[in-house]
Amino acid sequence: MIDFGGSGPQLLLLHGLGGSAEDWREFAGHLTDTHHVLAVDLRAELPWSWDIALADIEALGLDNPAVVGMSFGGMIAGRWAARHPECPAAISIDGHRGGLTAPANYPGTAPARVDAELAKLRAVFEAQAQTPFLATVFDAFHADDTIDAFAKAQCPTLVLLATRNIQQAQDFDELMAAGRRGVERDLIAAAAANPNLTVTKVDGTHGMVVAQPAAIADIVRQFLPPSRKDH
Repeated sequence: MIDFGGSGPQLLLLHGLGGSAEDWREFAGHLTDTHHVLAVDLRAELPWSWDIALADIEALGLDNPAVVGMSFGGMIAGRWAARHPECPAAISIDGHRGGLTAPANYPGTAPARVDAELAKLRAVFEAQAQTPFLATVFDAFHADDTIDAFAKAQCPTLVLLATRNIQQAQDFDELMAAGRRGVERDLIAAAAANPNLTVTKVDGTHGMVVAQPAAIADIVRQFLPPSRKDH
């Protein structure tokens, strides 16, 4: 775990798949004036499950931190929110459902086109799943839709949604845009039924933490409960 310092309530940062706690360094620096900011290296080996990932965080013994995750870390933050009503706030930075999901989650695109693009994307995922750990995580993405966790949020929860594709996904621009429409559709419906859940679109890509650290940190700060220094 990295302790980025700062004073005030604890804030725990959860990185994306294949990343590390170090990925948060620049972002964290924008929040240490009001919070004690920490980041943990998430488990990257078997055994792994969503429950094990949450148990790893619980075992850290922290002082009821707010939890912020990006991508994969945001999916974990959503599940944390569903399990921990005492949490001050949980924030997911464009971490919701996986890119490879059910055809109905890609509205506005012809079904035949969705099926063809999903077949190509599935091949990409299979090529990337080069370790048993990654294969297990990708299976979990497909089997357990994180939208359901957000719908059950028991503490104040914010989901930030990217509005543009990352360059690495340019071969799947149409499918990714349709996937974002599906995520927005389902999260807005979940938020309408759960006052704990807030959904906000951001003019940025999935990599917004790296590309816009100050701007995203400001959004995060505004959602977090005020610390003594905010008054």
